[in-house]
Amino acid sequence: MESFNSILYEILGERIKSKREELNLNQNDLSEKINIGRTSISNIEKGRQQPPLHILYEICNALNIDIHTILPTYSDIQNKMDTEKPNVFEKYLDDFNVNELERKEIETFLKEIKNDI
Repeated sequence: MESFNSILYEILGERIKSKREELNLNQNDLSEKINIGRTSISNIEKGRQQPPLHILYEICNALNIDIHTILPTYSDIQNKMDTEKPNVFEKYLDDFNVNELERKEIETFLKEIKNDI
């Protein structure tokens, strides 16, 4: 499962990208406005790079938005983490080539454990 920080920067990047596209700017346009490399913009938008606060302010200034527009709330991050949990479980089962019968047995077993807690 992804960490809180990785989800935070993923959402932040998605919001920057969305606003940039809304303004019909490409990554080169934005990078030139704030004087950083296009690959840095790409990495920020994908959540792979954690930009310092002053860069976030410069991005927001270039996009004509308030920084609060791109910052996710705690509940935004938590909700995304919660929705990704089933995907992690499914991926785990797929990685081990678990068939449908085995999946149901695992789910039943986990439910029993949860009820005992």
